[in-house]
Amino acid sequence: MTEAGRDTDADISIRNLLTVYNINQPDKKITFYNTWAKRYEKDLAVINYQAHVFAAEVLDPVFPKERDNALVLDVACGTGGVAEQLQKLGFKNFHGIDGSERMLKIAESKGLYQRLTCWIVTSDNPLPIEPGSYDLVTIVGGLAQQHLPWDILPEMLRVTKPGGFICFTLRAEESDHRSKLLASTQELVNKGLWEKVVERYVENWQKDMLETGLSEEYADGVVAVYKKK
Repeated sequence: MTEAGRDTDADISIRNLLTVYNINQPDKKITFYNTWAKRYEKDLAVINYQAHVFAAEVLDPVFPKERDNALVLDVACGTGGVAEQLQKLGFKNFHGIDGSERMLKIAESKGLYQRLTCWIVTSDNPLPIEPGSYDLVTIVGGLAQQHLPWDILPEMLRVTKPGGFICFTLRAEESDHRSKLLASTQELVNKGLWEKVVERYVENWQKDMLETGLSEEYADGVVAVYKKK
């Protein structure tokens, strides 16, 4: 707060971040993202959010170098941070899906996506996409707790081409959501549907958010890449 009692820009960013972490209902979360879209990137900078950068760094050495014709599905694409990073690595063809129309409008303005679709994917609301359509499917940030459900991985696998890649990120701290997600990944391995290519533990993933506000301590995270058999 300023001396006059008005919120500083940093105060507004922290309040927005606390809000999104504390909304549990999907419809209310989408409504908030629509109101938040214009400040989204600015506010994430306050916590030094870099999941899209880390994901690209992990993908680069394991994805084939011929990328001109690779088709990428960016799930929970937000304002397009993942496509911005992957374009630097030679990817050119992007389709994006997100539940927020206004986030998609900002992604569209960047001119990176050939197709953008407003869709909330769940196990009961599958993607409107034919099986085996994509060379790479990314879910960066979307599998955070209280965002996309942990049981959507089979749907991501369905729309990936045989031999294609799926990359997702998650925070490293223990939670019921994370445990169920990891159990789902292992079940798909056990069924012979995909294989793990790389899993990288990343320290200093982002500044942590506490119920009382922004912490100066950093949370850790994980980038995982799997290959469909």
